[in-house]
Amino acid sequence: MTCIITYDIENNRVRTKLARFLESKGVRIQKSVFAVEIERHAFKGLLRQVEKITGKTGKVAVFRLCIGCRDNAINMNGEEKPFHVF
Repeated sequence: MTCIITYDIENNRVRTKLARFLESKGVRIQKSVFAVEIERHAFKGLLRQVEKITGKTGKVAVFRLCIGCRDNAINMNGEEKPFHVF
């Protein structure tokens, strides 16, 4: 399953820690937006880890994409890290 995770966190330490964690799990799309490919059984663990890192600091949104949305993503350029429209 593909998840889009985005955040708005003011605390530099927490924001950096979350960004490093998400970079280890997926691909950075924008400064605070990541695409993560994860197995369904590991999804709740991912959410717990994000919550552990952020606590009650800032805002985090997680969007699970259905397979149809993922398969219909449009590659907008030919770069190594493609830009997708979902």
